[in-house]
Amino acid sequence: MSICTYKVFKSKDLILKSGRTDKKFFITLKGSSRSYSIVDGVEFNCHLRSEGFLMGDAGSFNENPLSSLDTEALTNCHVLLFDMGELEEIAFKNPKMMTFYLNNMKEIIVVFSHRIRSFVTMNATERYDHLITWNPLYLKSTYDKHLASFLGMTPLTFHRVKHKK
Repeated sequence: MSICTYKVFKSKDLILKSGRTDKKFFITLKGSSRSYSIVDGVEFNCHLRSEGFLMGDAGSFNENPLSSLDTEALTNCHVLLFDMGELEEIAFKNPKMMTFYLNNMKEIIVVFSHRIRSFVTMNATERYDHLITWNPLYLKSTYDKHLASFLGMTPLTFHRVKHKK
């Protein structure tokens, strides 16, 4: 707990700003958030995360980190902010912290792998169906336009898929 800072963010508050060179991550205790990038004025949602999960920019794992994503609270969020470098230092000295660290890294790999597989092998309807199964909380806590971007479809396509269900 000594390396964490407890913070509360309101919906639409920026939790982490792009362009950072730190190794900040957070665990969501309550609420949900998204990480996104803006390209030519268009927002692309890269990650959606809810309670109990680690959130941050994978660029923070680089030797010289540079965050390319903004992370915003979608709902009121209670988070524990921490520095990944400090967590790694503690993990190398403490087996229980190493287990915590490795479990979080495994979960991140699973999520990234799933995200890649879904875009390679699934159509829009299948990605929507899978999201409902995988984490139905997002449908209650996230605006449709953010879900559409996260699923790689236009808001109109998302609306059509959603209302077919």
